[in-house]
Amino acid sequence: MVQGLYWAWYIIGAVLMLTIGVPDVLSFSNGLFLIFYALYVLDLIYQGRKRTGLSDQSVIWMKPELWLVSFIIWLGGMGVEWVGVHTHWPFGEYSYSDFFGIHLFSVPVTLGFAWIAVVGNSALLSGGGSTWTGKLIRAVKTGFWAIVLDLVLDPVAHAREFWQWQAPGGFYGVPWTNYISWFVMGAFLSLFLPAMPSDRSSLLRAKWLYQLFILLFGLLALKEGITGSFIIAILGVLLAEGSWLYDSRRKIKTV
Repeated sequence: MVQGLYWAWYIIGAVLMLTIGVPDVLSFSNGLFLIFYALYVLDLIYQGRKRTGLSDQSVIWMKPELWLVSFIIWLGGMGVEWVGVHTHWPFGEYSYSDFFGIHLFSVPVTLGFAWIAVVGNSALLSGGGSTWTGKLIRAVKTGFWAIVLDLVLDPVAHAREFWQWQAPGGFYGVPWTNYISWFVMGAFLSLFLPAMPSDRSSLLRAKWLYQLFILLFGLLALKEGITGSFIIAILGVLLAEGSWLYDSRRKIKTV
């Protein structure tokens, strides 16, 4: 259900953003898209863990530890965004528009879900995490996938005035400190996640999710004339595909 809802929202949103734009009457859908993305990622993690014996057979809504981890990531993401907006550290000087809905202390509430989605999706691509050594390796990989996505997402968001950077420079108007901060925070927040599922289905779905998300914003970047982000989006799609081809987990099939 969650997956179907996300893809329906994705297709409609992609068509609108790449053509006429999202009408004002549907502006509420922007924040919902981030929520659906986060819920889809959580469902992928849970279902994959269940298939590979890392979780019992109870439904996702009855798994308090997964929701606790999600809340920690949401709170961590919102917290660092609040610090960033009010102190201009670590991301640089910026402010949010009303594009993503209701604000809490000048930060859209839905941004916390974006952190869950990006960190969770990146961790699914990275795998591992059953031991502290595994979690640290996964954290570095998660930070890498997060920064690749952000190199595409942030310039488009800046160009479309989803949020505004006050100081020029960096990569298409977005300070380099922002990308470094996404790497560090993405890696750190991933440490709270449980071991990722190690089955073909979970990795394949996570790959498709990441690829199509980054491709959408890559096409938006191309439409805005942000060639660098478009190229990075294509590279991100290819890197995710390469990661899939050389990942031993893709050989593990479950019912």
